[in-house]
Amino acid sequence: MKSPGSITAGDHILDLKWNPEGTRLLATPATGAILVADETATRLEELPGHGMGNGSSDWFVGEPATCGFDGKIRCGSREWKPGRGMIEHVRTSPDGALLAAGQGKTLHLFDAAGSAEKSLRDLPAVVSDFAWNPKSPAEIATAGAGGALLWRLGEKEPFARFDWGGASLQVRWSNDGRWLATADQTASVHVYDIPRDNPLNMEGFESKVRALAFSADGKRLATAGSPVVTVWPCASAKGPDGARPIQVDGSESEVLALDFSPTTGQLATGDGEGTLLVVTFEKGQFRRKRARLGTGISALAWHPSKALLAVGHASGLVTWLSMEG
Repeated sequence: MKSPGSITAGDHILDLKWNPEGTRLLATPATGAILVADETATRLEELPGHGMGNGSSDWFVGEPATCGFDGKIRCGSREWKPGRGMIEHVRTSPDGALLAAGQGKTLHLFDAAGSAEKSLRDLPAVVSDFAWNPKSPAEIATAGAGGALLWRLGEKEPFARFDWGGASLQVRWSNDGRWLATADQTASVHVYDIPRDNPLNMEGFESKVRALAFSADGKRLATAGSPVVTVWPCASAKGPDGARPIQVDGSESEVLALDFSPTTGQLATGDGEGTLLVVTFEKGQFRRKRARLGTGISALAWHPSKALLAVGHASGLVTWLSMEG
């Protein structure tokens, strides 16, 4: 692993997001200025923070979209304050046409002109997280008390409900559109086979699952709730149902960040002590490279087309690591 460089923000790194072209990286700290840098770790811009805290950021219509505790969304020269309360996440639809933001029991949906007429309002529960269907820009899932709900834009009722009796904190949708996974208030993960309407409950984690990630091809789901990362196979007709997962050890403390490379399929994991694992999968087995990076790892983001990994730390440091050669 070689490092082209690094930059430093004023607080621990909450989120990292490459633009679709891979030419710019958004590095969002928990508080303070949000940084924009290029592939060579050159700092390009500092964007204003959101008061007492920032939320996760994304790219929308070619501009950084940021949010936070002040209840505002900023995108280029535009600023929206759609309601009362903090906004923890903004995420762009797969076709780039809409920007979603959860705020209380509303999922705001903005188009490029700033119209929010497609928003989902008066939802059954506070939106703790949400995820777009990568295969259908008109479908989005929300997570909260009661589990997950699946919505089609323009419809007032969800087209599917996955209610397991508790609260879900995170939700991820696989790139092939088949699987929906939630990390829950209890030490469990629920995975839903959407075409078969088949919910699967995975328990036995040491603590709440802190991170979820699907591989780009949808064949693997990685879950982190301890120093050991569990990778579930999802390629067969039944997916993880009855399958034996791969247990990836080698971390020194609880793993806090996961990300699959869209080009190589490798999985990067980062723990609270600064241990980075880069895992390569081969015929049901795996091999790993291990590096000790000094301070706790809080965010990871693979470049969309290169063997380049951005690593965010609890110290505010963002390091670029090249995996080539």
